[in-house]
Amino acid sequence: MQSTESIEAIRHYIDTHWAETYRESRADTDKEISLPHPHTVPSTDPMMWLFFYWDVYFTNLGLLRSGEIDQARNNADNVLSLIERFGYAPNMTTRVALNRTQVPVSAMLCRDVYQHTQDRDWLARTLPILAREYTFWMTLRMAPNGLNRAYTHADPATVDHFGELIAPRLSDIPTEPIARQRYLHHKMAECEVWDFTPRFDQRCTDFNPVDTNSALYHFEITMAELQNELGNTDEVALWLKRAAARRELVDRYLWDDEQGFYFDYDWSNGKRGPVVSAAAWLAMWSGLCSDEQAARMVANLPLLEGDHGLITCEEGSNTSVNTYQWDAPNAWPPMQAVAIMGLDRYGYHDDAKRLAEKYIGTCARNFELTGQLWEKYNGITGALDVADEYKMPPFLGWTAGVFLYAREVLITNT
Repeated sequence: MQSTESIEAIRHYIDTHWAETYRESRADTDKEISLPHPHTVPSTDPMMWLFFYWDVYFTNLGLLRSGEIDQARNNADNVLSLIERFGYAPNMTTRVALNRTQVPVSAMLCRDVYQHTQDRDWLARTLPILAREYTFWMTLRMAPNGLNRAYTHADPATVDHFGELIAPRLSDIPTEPIARQRYLHHKMAECEVWDFTPRFDQRCTDFNPVDTNSALYHFEITMAELQNELGNTDEVALWLKRAAARRELVDRYLWDDEQGFYFDYDWSNGKRGPVVSAAAWLAMWSGLCSDEQAARMVANLPLLEGDHGLITCEEGSNTSVNTYQWDAPNAWPPMQAVAIMGLDRYGYHDDAKRLAEKYIGTCARNFELTGQLWEKYNGITGALDVADEYKMPPFLGWTAGVFLYAREVLITNT
């Protein structure tokens, strides 16, 4: 366990550096989408100088714990403005990403802000906008089995341009035009889940991702909670009915009772995918698991728990020629957060504390060496020797947000 002094040094660093990641972008350009309020970017590195959708949920974990309530609300309001404008929140605020979104976290993002502000008028204005994003998912991102999938509505020219952008990261892009379009279409859809990963066998749109569907279950339950805050009993019943229906489908298609774990489901071939991934922990984060399922998930923690954190996919999952950063041995901050939250939610406080200690320790050791927090870490070695598709930037963003959350877990569970 790291010393209190080293933990508090990082807390001070985070608290005094948030402002360096605040940015304003009030006018559209030929490349960038404007936002009405100051927004938070993950890093001061120019390659990350944009507003990213699902990142901000984890960033806000830190902003709220640093007392940066106004900026946390700005971030939520910016996501809401994107949904009002487009019907969904793009992956990031650049025009090349208008063809895709990300794992839907807007309802939970707004819930966290509301818990701090208790602004019922703001909440009343917010709920119809959140419902609009849900409609997007339930109309344009549905698979035939009733669960959701990732997709992209990009035209062929945009897909080709995407291929040019990612060519340095992937070595197996086909050259034959039809095969190239098909491959890139699936890869673009992967950016709507995590980013490039071995989970989907290069066919992302053919799968029901466990994290996407877990997040939508959380969305449904959270909407019921927020509608209850306003006394809208009919809406509460409607959202709970939606959540119950999804839970039944997730149990049918994504839960493997023999292995005691959740897997992405290949609906086009009628079978579960084989990759054990940290995405399954979103099921516990969301409250989707039964107590029995949660117990079996906890028993399977060793499948992904390294000495220094929860790795992204089980080692050996990648059978392609590419190096994927959403794979072993990388330990990404948001995956640590959802696992810790899920464990705490189901009463596995010692396991939650252990993962929180590993994350804080990994951050602290590398901070002592570099004076920085980083986008991700190696969950096996605890160092910065990660699987990279691009040069890893130093980070505040979700790394800082999850650090402050993990620190709180340690204090609470001590």
